[in-house]
Amino acid sequence: MRRFFIILYKFKFLKRIVPSIFKIGIRIFNINYVTIKHKKTLFRLNLKNPIDREIYLKNKYEKKQLDYLIKFIKKKNVSIFLDIGAHMGFYSINLSRIVKNIYAFEPSAGNYSQLKQNMHINKIRNIRVFNKALSNIAKKNIKMWVPDKNKTGGFSILDSNDRELKKYNSNKIFSITSSCEKLDNMLQIKNKKIAVKIDVERHEEKVLKGGLNIFKNNKAILQIEVFPSKKKKVFDFLKIHNYKKIHSVANDYFFTNY
Repeated sequence: MRRFFIILYKFKFLKRIVPSIFKIGIRIFNINYVTIKHKKTLFRLNLKNPIDREIYLKNKYEKKQLDYLIKFIKKKNVSIFLDIGAHMGFYSINLSRIVKNIYAFEPSAGNYSQLKQNMHINKIRNIRVFNKALSNIAKKNIKMWVPDKNKTGGFSILDSNDRELKKYNSNKIFSITSSCEKLDNMLQIKNKKIAVKIDVERHEEKVLKGGLNIFKNNKAILQIEVFPSKKKKVFDFLKIHNYKKIHSVANDYFFTNY
């Protein structure tokens, strides 16, 4: 069945129709979690989540970004990967075969559990997972939100000044409670070659500030999803700390201090 959907999805004129039909099928048959094989790796997917559904239908996710990151990691012999906003672990699981030590940070308890399950079914032991949000403040309980309870790949720290939040009725958003910490308080890494993926829904600058020692004291490549409204602040901050932009794919930007 999945192969059938993947074939249909390749036709341009069906790209909008197939996901709609698929979502209707999920509701009718009350399908939630399924396990698929992606290349040589197993993934437990939540089909109600748009990111997981994309992986199911397209058999890929952020392929250009991941391919570029893998190429850089292999070229520079990177030994540590930090996955900040790990969701269900697509990046961490894929990189676990080529990076010795991986640290994944995921504030949503549901996503955290799914990530742990994906590690288990693939017998992966070189990923350490933290059920935490990262910021520039420490030891604080926070609220995180998404516009739809099924869009669990897009949790944002609740900020009354967030322009995105103002687009929605505050009584209808879905929120959870989590805790946040500074990256510098979580890990002590120095004089290493590291790769970092940051996908934190407009909280990028605060994550960078909370991990400044790590970003200053290691040779790093950063892949950061940056919203247009936050672009200048993030770019300026990285420039001050000797990072230069080397590549971009859509809203994902790659920086390095090499």
